[in-house]
Amino acid sequence: MTSSKTDGLLGRLERATGVRDLAGHLVERLKPSELTSLLLEVARRRARRRTPAEVLADFERDRFCRPAGLSPLVLARFEVLAFEHLPVEFEPVTLSPVTPQGTCAVVAGVSQDWAVTTSRGTEVVSDATNVLTLEAARRRRAALRADARSAEAVHLAAHHRLLRPQNFDGPGQTAHFALLALVSATRAGSGSSAELGLVELHLRAQLTVLRAIVGMDVPLRVRLSDFSAVDRGDALRALVSAPLAARFENVVFDIDRERQGGRGYYRGVAFQVYGRAGEEDVFLVDGGEVDWTARLLSNGKERTVISGLGSERLCVVFERP
Repeated sequence: MTSSKTDGLLGRLERATGVRDLAGHLVERLKPSELTSLLLEVARRRARRRTPAEVLADFERDRFCRPAGLSPLVLARFEVLAFEHLPVEFEPVTLSPVTPQGTCAVVAGVSQDWAVTTSRGTEVVSDATNVLTLEAARRRRAALRADARSAEAVHLAAHHRLLRPQNFDGPGQTAHFALLALVSATRAGSGSSAELGLVELHLRAQLTVLRAIVGMDVPLRVRLSDFSAVDRGDALRALVSAPLAARFENVVFDIDRERQGGRGYYRGVAFQVYGRAGEEDVFLVDGGEVDWTARLLSNGKERTVISGLGSERLCVVFERP
Protein backbone atom coordinates (compact mmCIF):
# COMPACT_ATOMS: atom_id res chain seq x y z
CA MET A 1 0.00 0.00 0.00
CA THR A 2 1.35 3.41 -0.95
CA SER A 3 0.41 6.87 0.24
CA SER A 4 -1.24 9.48 -1.98
CA LYS A 5 2.00 11.46 -1.85
CA THR A 6 3.97 8.46 -3.12
CA ASP A 7 1.37 7.75 -5.78
CA GLY A 8 1.65 11.33 -7.01
CA LEU A 9 5.44 11.14 -7.16
CA LEU A 10 5.36 7.84 -9.07
CA GLY A 11 2.83 9.30 -11.50
CA ARG A 12 5.08 12.27 -12.27
CA LEU A 13 8.11 10.02 -12.76
CA GLU A 14 6.22 7.65 -15.01
CA ARG A 15 5.03 10.55 -17.19
CA ALA A 16 8.55 11.99 -17.36
CA THR A 17 10.20 8.66 -18.24
CA GLY A 18 7.42 7.14 -20.27
CA VAL A 19 7.66 3.94 -18.20
CA ARG A 20 4.42 2.58 -16.79
CA ASP A 21 4.52 1.03 -13.32
CA LEU A 22 8.03 2.34 -12.75
CA ALA A 23 8.33 0.89 -9.23
CA GLY A 24 7.23 -2.54 -10.45
CA HIS A 25 9.68 -2.31 -13.34
CA LEU A 26 12.57 -1.59 -10.97
CA VAL A 27 11.59 -4.40 -8.61
CA GLU A 28 10.76 -7.09 -11.17
CA ARG A 29 13.09 -6.31 -14.08
CA LEU A 30 16.27 -5.58 -12.14
CA LYS A 31 18.26 -8.13 -10.18
CA PRO A 32 18.67 -7.20 -6.48
CA SER A 33 22.35 -6.44 -7.08
CA GLU A 34 21.46 -4.18 -10.02
CA LEU A 35 18.87 -2.28 -8.00
CA THR A 36 21.41 -1.85 -5.20
CA SER A 37 23.96 -0.46 -7.67
CA LEU A 38 21.38 1.98 -9.03
CA LEU A 39 20.39 3.22 -5.57
CA LEU A 40 24.04 3.58 -4.53
CA GLU A 41 24.77 5.68 -7.61
CA VAL A 42 21.82 7.94 -6.77
CA ALA A 43 23.13 8.27 -3.20
CA ARG A 44 26.66 9.11 -4.43
CA ARG A 45 25.40 11.82 -6.77
CA ARG A 46 23.17 13.35 -4.09
CA ALA A 47 26.04 13.28 -1.57
CA ARG A 48 28.38 15.09 -4.00
CA ARG A 49 25.88 17.95 -4.28
CA ARG A 50 25.54 18.45 -0.53
CA THR A 51 27.30 21.23 1.38
CA PRO A 52 28.62 21.14 4.96
CA ALA A 53 25.92 23.65 5.94
CA GLU A 54 23.20 21.37 4.58
CA VAL A 55 24.54 18.34 6.44
CA LEU A 56 24.68 20.30 9.70
CA ALA A 57 21.17 21.66 9.17
CA ASP A 58 19.82 18.14 8.59
CA PHE A 59 21.62 16.87 11.69
CA GLU A 60 19.94 19.57 13.74
CA ARG A 61 16.39 18.96 12.51
CA ASP A 62 16.25 15.26 11.61
CA ARG A 63 14.75 13.27 14.50
CA PHE A 64 16.48 10.11 13.23
CA CYS A 65 19.89 11.69 13.83
CA ARG A 66 19.51 13.36 17.22
CA PRO A 67 21.54 11.87 20.08
CA ALA A 68 19.60 10.18 22.86
CA GLY A 69 18.80 12.30 25.88
CA LEU A 70 19.91 9.65 28.37
CA SER A 71 23.53 9.29 29.48
CA PRO A 72 25.25 6.22 28.02
CA LEU A 73 26.57 5.48 31.52
CA VAL A 74 23.02 4.93 32.75
CA LEU A 75 22.22 2.54 29.90
CA ALA A 76 25.55 0.75 30.34
CA ARG A 77 24.77 0.17 34.02
CA PHE A 78 21.29 -1.05 33.11
CA GLU A 79 22.75 -3.49 30.59
CA VAL A 80 25.20 -4.94 33.09
CA LEU A 81 22.51 -5.32 35.77
CA ALA A 82 20.03 -6.81 33.30
CA PHE A 83 22.38 -9.46 31.97
CA GLU A 84 23.58 -10.28 35.48
CA HIS A 85 20.01 -10.93 36.66
CA LEU A 86 18.53 -12.67 33.63
CA PRO A 87 17.86 -16.39 34.16
CA VAL A 88 20.81 -18.51 33.08
CA GLU A 89 18.77 -19.97 30.22
CA PHE A 90 19.13 -16.75 28.21
CA GLU A 91 22.22 -16.29 26.04
CA PRO A 92 23.20 -12.63 25.43
CA VAL A 93 23.63 -11.73 21.76
CA THR A 94 25.10 -8.58 20.20
CA LEU A 95 23.03 -7.73 17.14
CA SER A 96 24.14 -5.94 13.99
CA PRO A 97 22.64 -2.47 13.43
CA VAL A 98 20.98 -3.83 10.25
CA THR A 99 19.03 -6.92 9.25
CA PRO A 100 17.83 -8.31 5.89
CA GLN A 101 15.30 -6.15 4.11
CA GLY A 102 11.78 -7.27 4.89
CA THR A 103 12.59 -8.61 8.37
CA CYS A 104 9.88 -6.64 10.17
CA ALA A 105 7.34 -7.20 7.37
CA VAL A 106 7.98 -10.92 6.85
CA VAL A 107 8.71 -12.05 10.41
CA ALA A 108 6.22 -9.88 12.31
CA GLY A 109 3.72 -9.28 9.51
CA VAL A 110 3.74 -5.49 9.90
CA SER A 111 4.19 -2.78 7.27
CA GLN A 112 7.63 -2.26 5.75
CA ASP A 113 7.04 1.41 6.58
CA TRP A 114 7.84 0.49 10.21
CA ALA A 115 11.51 0.12 9.28
CA VAL A 116 14.14 2.43 7.77
CA THR A 117 15.22 0.67 4.57
CA THR A 118 18.79 1.06 3.30
CA SER A 119 20.02 1.06 -0.29
CA ARG A 120 21.99 -2.17 0.22
CA GLY A 121 19.11 -4.60 0.65
CA THR A 122 18.94 -4.25 4.42
CA GLU A 123 16.90 -2.33 6.98
CA VAL A 124 17.88 -0.72 10.27
CA VAL A 125 16.72 -2.90 13.16
CA SER A 126 13.32 -1.63 14.28
CA ASP A 127 12.45 -4.53 16.58
CA ALA A 128 15.18 -6.69 18.08
CA THR A 129 12.74 -9.55 18.75
CA ASN A 130 12.33 -9.96 14.97
CA VAL A 131 16.07 -10.37 14.51
CA LEU A 132 16.52 -12.63 17.54
CA THR A 133 13.76 -14.81 16.09
CA LEU A 134 15.77 -15.19 12.88
CA GLU A 135 18.73 -16.36 14.95
CA ALA A 136 16.51 -18.67 16.99
CA ALA A 137 15.03 -20.14 13.80
CA ARG A 138 18.53 -20.70 12.42
CA ARG A 139 19.50 -22.61 15.56
CA ARG A 140 16.24 -24.56 15.68
CA ARG A 141 16.68 -25.57 12.04
CA ALA A 142 20.15 -26.92 12.82
CA ALA A 143 18.71 -28.90 15.75
CA LEU A 144 15.91 -30.30 13.60
CA ARG A 145 18.38 -31.41 10.93
CA ALA A 146 20.16 -33.46 13.59
CA ASP A 147 16.89 -34.75 15.09
CA ALA A 148 13.56 -34.17 13.36
CA ARG A 149 11.75 -34.24 16.72
CA SER A 150 14.25 -32.12 18.63
CA ALA A 151 12.74 -30.12 21.50
CA GLU A 152 15.99 -28.31 22.24
CA ALA A 153 15.01 -24.84 23.43
CA VAL A 154 16.71 -21.64 22.28
CA HIS A 155 16.64 -18.62 24.61
CA LEU A 156 18.27 -15.39 23.38
CA ALA A 157 18.59 -11.87 24.83
CA ALA A 158 19.79 -8.59 23.33
CA HIS A 159 19.93 -5.00 24.54
CA HIS A 160 19.71 -2.99 21.35
CA ARG A 161 18.95 0.51 20.11
CA LEU A 162 16.00 0.49 17.70
CA LEU A 163 15.13 3.01 14.99
CA ARG A 164 11.49 3.46 13.99
CA PRO A 165 10.23 5.91 11.36
CA GLN A 166 6.68 6.28 12.72
CA ASN A 167 5.74 9.64 14.19
CA PHE A 168 4.95 9.04 17.85
CA ASP A 169 2.90 11.53 19.84
CA GLY A 170 3.46 12.36 23.47
CA PRO A 171 6.33 13.53 25.65
CA GLY A 172 9.49 11.48 25.70
CA GLN A 173 8.73 9.72 22.40
CA THR A 174 11.81 9.48 20.17
CA ALA A 175 12.69 7.89 16.84
CA HIS A 176 15.34 5.66 18.42
CA PHE A 177 15.38 4.01 21.83
CA ALA A 178 16.90 1.09 23.71
CA LEU A 179 15.07 -2.18 24.38
CA LEU A 180 15.88 -5.36 26.28
CA ALA A 181 14.56 -8.06 23.94
CA LEU A 182 14.06 -11.73 24.79
CA VAL A 183 13.12 -14.57 22.43
CA SER A 184 12.53 -18.25 23.20
CA ALA A 185 11.81 -21.03 20.71
CA THR A 186 11.17 -24.74 21.11
CA ARG A 187 8.99 -27.62 19.91
CA ALA A 188 5.39 -28.00 21.04
CA GLY A 189 4.78 -30.23 24.04
CA SER A 190 1.62 -31.81 25.38
CA GLY A 191 -1.30 -29.38 25.24
CA SER A 192 0.02 -25.85 25.79
CA SER A 193 2.78 -26.86 28.18
CA ALA A 194 5.64 -25.58 26.02
CA GLU A 195 4.08 -22.18 25.33
CA LEU A 196 2.98 -21.56 28.92
CA GLY A 197 6.39 -22.64 30.16
CA LEU A 198 8.05 -20.07 27.90
CA VAL A 199 5.60 -17.37 29.02
CA GLU A 200 6.41 -18.14 32.66
CA LEU A 201 10.14 -17.95 31.90
CA HIS A 202 9.80 -14.56 30.18
CA LEU A 203 7.69 -13.09 32.97
CA ARG A 204 10.15 -14.37 35.56
CA ALA A 205 13.04 -12.90 33.56
CA GLN A 206 11.48 -9.47 33.00
CA LEU A 207 10.22 -9.15 36.59
CA THR A 208 13.62 -10.16 37.95
CA VAL A 209 15.33 -7.48 35.84
CA LEU A 210 12.75 -4.87 36.87
CA ARG A 211 13.21 -5.67 40.54
CA ALA A 212 17.00 -5.45 40.14
CA ILE A 213 16.65 -1.97 38.62
CA VAL A 214 13.79 -0.29 40.51
CA GLY A 215 13.98 -2.17 43.82
CA MET A 216 11.19 -3.73 45.84
CA ASP A 217 9.20 -0.58 46.64
CA VAL A 218 7.84 0.15 43.16
CA PRO A 219 4.48 -1.62 42.64
CA LEU A 220 4.32 -3.67 39.46
CA ARG A 221 1.24 -4.94 37.63
CA VAL A 222 1.12 -7.81 35.13
CA ARG A 223 -1.84 -8.08 32.76
CA LEU A 224 -2.30 -11.36 30.92
CA SER A 225 -4.62 -12.02 27.98
CA ASP A 226 -5.19 -15.02 25.75
CA PHE A 227 -5.88 -14.51 22.05
CA SER A 228 -6.01 -18.21 21.18
CA ALA A 229 -9.23 -20.01 20.30
CA VAL A 230 -8.83 -22.37 23.27
CA ASP A 231 -9.96 -21.30 26.74
CA ARG A 232 -6.87 -21.55 28.93
CA GLY A 233 -8.16 -19.45 31.83
CA ASP A 234 -7.45 -22.13 34.40
CA ALA A 235 -3.91 -22.59 33.10
CA LEU A 236 -3.28 -18.83 33.24
CA ARG A 237 -4.55 -18.57 36.78
CA ALA A 238 -2.39 -21.49 37.80
CA LEU A 239 0.58 -19.91 36.06
CA VAL A 240 0.43 -16.67 38.03
CA SER A 241 -0.89 -17.99 41.33
CA ALA A 242 1.79 -20.55 42.03
CA PRO A 243 5.25 -20.04 40.49
CA LEU A 244 5.13 -16.30 39.89
CA ALA A 245 2.99 -14.70 42.60
CA ALA A 246 4.85 -16.59 45.30
CA ARG A 247 8.21 -15.48 43.91
CA PHE A 248 7.61 -11.74 43.46
CA GLU A 249 6.38 -9.38 46.15
CA ASN A 250 4.45 -6.18 45.46
CA VAL A 251 3.35 -7.48 42.04
CA VAL A 252 -0.33 -7.73 41.08
CA PHE A 253 -1.35 -10.27 38.42
CA ASP A 254 -4.54 -9.64 36.43
CA ILE A 255 -6.21 -11.63 33.66
CA ASP A 256 -7.54 -9.13 31.10
CA ARG A 257 -10.22 -10.73 28.94
CA GLU A 258 -11.16 -7.46 27.22
CA ARG A 259 -7.83 -6.55 25.65
CA GLN A 260 -7.93 -6.12 21.88
CA GLY A 261 -4.59 -4.40 21.20
CA GLY A 262 -2.12 -6.99 19.95
CA ARG A 263 -4.76 -9.43 18.67
CA GLY A 264 -3.43 -10.87 15.41
CA TYR A 265 0.13 -9.97 16.35
CA TYR A 266 0.15 -12.31 19.33
CA ARG A 267 -1.31 -15.75 18.68
CA GLY A 268 -1.93 -16.93 22.22
CA VAL A 269 -1.03 -15.66 25.67
CA ALA A 270 0.07 -12.02 25.71
CA PHE A 271 1.24 -10.00 28.68
CA GLN A 272 2.09 -6.44 29.66
CA VAL A 273 3.93 -5.17 32.72
CA TYR A 274 3.37 -1.72 34.24
CA GLY A 275 5.29 0.08 36.97
CA ARG A 276 3.68 2.59 39.32
CA ALA A 277 5.30 6.04 39.20
CA GLY A 278 3.42 8.49 41.41
CA GLU A 279 -0.20 8.32 40.23
CA GLU A 280 0.60 6.79 36.85
CA ASP A 281 1.00 3.23 35.61
CA VAL A 282 3.95 3.30 33.21
CA PHE A 283 3.99 0.71 30.41
CA LEU A 284 7.32 -1.12 30.59
CA VAL A 285 7.11 -4.63 29.10
CA ASP A 286 5.18 -6.19 26.23
CA GLY A 287 5.32 -9.83 25.18
CA GLY A 288 3.56 -13.04 24.30
CA GLU A 289 3.20 -16.01 21.97
CA VAL A 290 3.89 -15.52 18.24
CA ASP A 291 3.99 -17.91 15.29
CA TRP A 292 7.21 -16.57 13.84
CA THR A 293 9.52 -19.61 13.97
CA ALA A 294 6.64 -21.83 12.84
CA ARG A 295 6.31 -19.73 9.68
CA LEU A 296 10.06 -19.27 9.16
CA LEU A 297 10.64 -23.04 9.37
CA SER A 298 7.30 -24.08 7.79
CA ASN A 299 6.74 -26.26 10.84
CA GLY A 300 3.51 -26.00 12.81
CA LYS A 301 5.13 -27.70 15.81
CA GLU A 302 7.43 -24.75 16.51
CA ARG A 303 6.57 -22.46 19.42
CA THR A 304 7.92 -18.94 20.08
CA VAL A 305 7.53 -16.41 22.88
CA ILE A 306 8.95 -12.88 22.70
CA SER A 307 9.13 -9.96 25.13
CA GLY A 308 10.65 -6.50 25.27
CA LEU A 309 11.44 -4.14 28.15
CA GLY A 310 11.80 -0.44 27.35
CA SER A 311 15.07 0.15 29.19
CA GLU A 312 15.37 3.80 28.27
CA ARG A 313 11.84 4.60 29.44
CA LEU A 314 12.47 2.63 32.64
CA CYS A 315 15.67 4.53 33.45
CA VAL A 316 14.14 7.93 32.67
CA VAL A 317 10.93 7.45 34.64
CA PHE A 318 12.46 5.76 37.66
CA GLU A 319 15.86 7.51 37.49
CA ARG A 320 17.71 4.22 37.73
CA PRO A 321 20.15 2.44 37.84
